[in-house]
Amino acid sequence: MSDTRLPANLSVEIATIARDITAPIAGFTLTTRDDILTRRGGGDGLRIYQDLARDGHAGSVLRKRRQAVVAREWTVDAASDDPADQRAAMLARAALKRCDFDRACQGLLSAVLTGYAVAEVLWQVADLELEDGTLGRFVVPQAIKPRNARRFRLDQQEQLRLLTWDAPTDGIALPDRKFVLARFWAEENEDPYGRGLGHDLFWPVYFKRNAVALWNALVERHGLPFIYAEYPSGTPEGDRVKLSSAIADLARGGGLTVPQGTLIKFLEAGVGASATGRLHADLVDAMDAEISKIVLGETLTTEMGPTGSRAASETHDGVRQELADQDASLLSGWLNTQLLTWLTEVNVPGAAAPTVWRRAPEAVDLQAMAKLDETLAKVGYEPTEQLVAERYGPGYRRIQPTRLAVPGGDPTETDAAIDPAFADEGPEDPVAALGARLARDASGAQGELLDAVRAEVEAAASFADLEARLTRLSGALPVRPLAQKLGPAFALAYLVGAADVQDQVLRDD
Repeated sequence: MSDTRLPANLSVEIATIARDITAPIAGFTLTTRDDILTRRGGGDGLRIYQDLARDGHAGSVLRKRRQAVVAREWTVDAASDDPADQRAAMLARAALKRCDFDRACQGLLSAVLTGYAVAEVLWQVADLELEDGTLGRFVVPQAIKPRNARRFRLDQQEQLRLLTWDAPTDGIALPDRKFVLARFWAEENEDPYGRGLGHDLFWPVYFKRNAVALWNALVERHGLPFIYAEYPSGTPEGDRVKLSSAIADLARGGGLTVPQGTLIKFLEAGVGASATGRLHADLVDAMDAEISKIVLGETLTTEMGPTGSRAASETHDGVRQELADQDASLLSGWLNTQLLTWLTEVNVPGAAAPTVWRRAPEAVDLQAMAKLDETLAKVGYEPTEQLVAERYGPGYRRIQPTRLAVPGGDPTETDAAIDPAFADEGPEDPVAALGARLARDASGAQGELLDAVRAEVEAAASFADLEARLTRLSGALPVRPLAQKLGPAFALAYLVGAADVQDQVLRDD
């Protein structure tokens, strides 16, 4: 038997933040590695990223990304079938329903922009009834309140500290099981404060704001009249100053005073005012598109242009849903390793903590399902009214078909009540007789086809599997016996039709 003992130095973390000589440590706490925050943040720090959401387009797409996660229904799964684990899951479901869980998730998802987010848990003792009908007294969250991340710092052990008036630099230590910390891509960047989308959004929003400011100045300059005033030679300086001040107040900076007889020429750039304004507008549009790509990974769900296509928009929406899946997974990880673990440790000691998830609803392709229903109908299967209601929603009812009896057919298959004597009136219909005979002669060959299809239907494990099976079967169906029966019948039907037309022509003559 081999020696499976593990040396102690292999199971512990060695390259910690405390030993990182590249880590920006300021006294007792850590500072971020984000160069934008350190160089341009000044005393505001994280506030410059929070202010990015004030941009109309950036704020809109950020809310859209957050809402794509919070709009999903949340579920809690037990760790196993063990009674203690099941009890922990029931408690978690009951506890999360009591607090404003969606609001807490919204707050924690702000880490997507800022890199990290903090929420404070207010605990209370409450009597709860679980799903199995049992009553108990538990320690559960009364509320989960998002807090401003700028109020917190991390120490060298990556533990949260709260900045206060008495400790504005290093902060104060916080109790265990009290604050939930959410960090966005902290491990990938080796930044304990995470790396949010604010790092990528800063420059596009900055350029956009400057373009809008210049655009406004251009509109103001060319949208107001330019006032030009001359004053006579020898005018006292005080009067000239008063004239200039009056012109400036009247024209909001768009005025000029010169001595009488002075020659003034205005030189314009190579492009006119309208073209210059278009350049600013193009820059704003380009930055909005860049913001959309940074936040949503695409642009078509926010900016469908005249050349957009349905296929392209569906592809872009799929990219956005993948980001929502990623954010939902990160959110679940933050909650499962902290809040749900704390809830289980306090109330159900020894049980494995449950997990909370916000899974995406299963996408339903109604067009593909309708096509499959049509294919099944051709081989003798039809959906029940209950299945139609579940799949396509309410508002549908079955159409009652009316089939006329044909000579030689089974009268029990007739849906409408028809007087049997009606079929005996007049001469026998040759087309109906041909159809009845063809049905009898080809029943064996048709039965082979139906049996082959029914076998695939019964063996299919899902709709996708059935579609693949029918596709493979289409090239190997035993169609030759049926074709041998149909060939002569079609030829005879053609001759009967031609004879009827010829008879009609002779009668008309």
